[in-house]
Amino acid sequence: MTAPSSATDPRRLEEARERVEALREQIRHHDYRYYVLQEPEVGDTQYDLLFRELRDLEAAHPELVSPDSPTQRVAGEAVEGFASVQHREPMLSLGNVFNAEELTAWYQRLVRNIERTDVRFVCEPKIDGLAISLIYEGGRFVQGATRGDGTRGEDITANLRTIRSIPLVLDAPASSLPRAFEVRGEIYLSKAEFARLNEERRAAGEQLYMNPRNTAAGSLRQLDPRITASRRLDLFVYQLGWVDGDRPVDSHSAAMAWLGSLGLPTNPLAQQFDDIDAVARFCEGWVARRDALEYDIDGVVTKVDDFAIQRQLGIVGRDPRWAIAWKFPAEQAVTQLREIAVSVGRTGVLTPFAALEPVFVGGATVSMATLHNAAHIADLDIRAGDDVIVQRAGDVIPQVVAPVLSRRAGRELAPFVMPSTCPECGSAVMHSDDEAAYYCRNRRCPAQLARQVEHFASRGAMDIEGLGEKMAYTLVDENLIDSLADLYVLASEKREQLFAIKGLGEKKLGALFANIEASKHQPLQRLLIGLSIRHVGSETARALAVHFGTMRALRDASLEELQAVADVGPVVAESVYDYLRDEENVALIDRLTALGLRMDDDVSARGGPLEGLSIVVTGSLDRWSRNEVETLIKGLGGKVTGAVSKSTAFVVAGPGGGSKRERAETLSIEILDEAAFVERLHEYGWRDEDSATT
Repeated sequence: MTAPSSATDPRRLEEARERVEALREQIRHHDYRYYVLQEPEVGDTQYDLLFRELRDLEAAHPELVSPDSPTQRVAGEAVEGFASVQHREPMLSLGNVFNAEELTAWYQRLVRNIERTDVRFVCEPKIDGLAISLIYEGGRFVQGATRGDGTRGEDITANLRTIRSIPLVLDAPASSLPRAFEVRGEIYLSKAEFARLNEERRAAGEQLYMNPRNTAAGSLRQLDPRITASRRLDLFVYQLGWVDGDRPVDSHSAAMAWLGSLGLPTNPLAQQFDDIDAVARFCEGWVARRDALEYDIDGVVTKVDDFAIQRQLGIVGRDPRWAIAWKFPAEQAVTQLREIAVSVGRTGVLTPFAALEPVFVGGATVSMATLHNAAHIADLDIRAGDDVIVQRAGDVIPQVVAPVLSRRAGRELAPFVMPSTCPECGSAVMHSDDEAAYYCRNRRCPAQLARQVEHFASRGAMDIEGLGEKMAYTLVDENLIDSLADLYVLASEKREQLFAIKGLGEKKLGALFANIEASKHQPLQRLLIGLSIRHVGSETARALAVHFGTMRALRDASLEELQAVADVGPVVAESVYDYLRDEENVALIDRLTALGLRMDDDVSARGGPLEGLSIVVTGSLDRWSRNEVETLIKGLGGKVTGAVSKSTAFVVAGPGGGSKRERAETLSIEILDEAAFVERLHEYGWRDEDSATT
């Protein structure tokens, strides 16, 4: 009788399975010691023997191969593109400070908001890399994405799997972990690895990479994971994101310790402080020591440690109130200003900019820089042909600081004068004495229309993927559109002309047409952003959409009614009022309506159960952050005010209400704790499930 083969013998298969699991555990342990702790316990030869044995066993038993095996970090072929990932919670940006005075001012605002001073902070160097999101389910890495625009990023899971410092399986039993949770971190390239890559490119006669940050970002966005794997990227995690169920910890420092215990790399340079002056000293200390690190940093991040206080502080715009970045002083260099050129924006504003002799500054080669406006140029007396001081800090747009006047001697350099006609269409330029901006008066200016289309299609507005700067200019240059509304008839009226343009194939155009059609369902606030109304950004657009609910109601609003909207001042109100009474703008909106675009919003405050009530929120709430409860109140028609007065309907007060609670008691204003507030909302007809959409 023939003995069973290893492929069919259950006993031998089980032995192989046990050995495979043991090898994987050993390799993960050594990866952690080498890539995270930088304290290897074995040499390269011993590690290679373990890895080879695992690879051979998996080759002999393909049924034992799993996606989280160390041998599968680089697997599969190159992909055509990256899928889009909607972040479950936004990946927020950070506000900036540049010195101790600005840090103290931030601290004082924070203290006023929470009405207490016993706050602990955590500080750590701000890695100059690329922010990413990692999701673990059942203790296993299942998805990774870029930050993108903060709301949606790119799925780069395959590339992140190649990074050895990212554990594919966490060092804890799955039963001891939340079912799923998110970790946020910064991918970076060490200075040594950057030098190695450039040395290889120099030897091959290839163009050198500019800086480690851009190289890291480009490496993560390679369509072939094998290229990413060759770059030896690294990671520091800096935040615990969302968690399914209860959070296992109640502070940022505890979260970092917990994540570190699971095998995720955290920055050992992080420190805790109870005093804002100590925070300032820590930040100032790294200004001088930054070059001693093996990786680039562009500042120090300070966070409130306690999660409950973080929730109480909430966010403002896209920045959390509970964190701040101390940015290092800008790096400067001197170069020649070749030309002062002028660009035309989507609202017709002419903006001068500097065309420079390329210079390496702030970690990148700079050939253009902002000059702000004509008044700024005149104040500094900057002239084409000058040697100028250029500065750049982190991702901040490069700017010309001043001319080097000592080098101007003997040169005949003319002062800059804004053009009297548009450099794009030749139309007359308009300028009023009460503002710095110059405007092209021609609404048919091709540069304006192209910029309007690009902005209209951007992620923050109508979110039309595939309609970026290049496509916008193509549509305008080929005379395929005369207005934003023409985008919605491209598929029916301009299909053949588009197919005739080189580089625009059926697949690409089919996706573009589908995305344009899908954008019709975007809510009113997105449309208001996309229309390029002067002074109307995302926050103002949301305020208007929430307050009025429909485009019809907004168009019917008087100037006084517009000024009554929270966060809308006289200048913004007048701009919106004028825009909605302009014949061409009215015709555009009417045409967009006829084409089927949505003209209402997800949330309308008009007629809400809290309409007409002024409400104050103070103290720490468990269910909502302060930002969330204020959004809820506004969404139900109420007005949130910062001070208690006789006109206050009631105060929502959690623990630590402080002076606002005392003021309410003095004025005999009703005070509701969180439970009573929820009960009051129930009386008004609000339901718990409404909180997801309010």
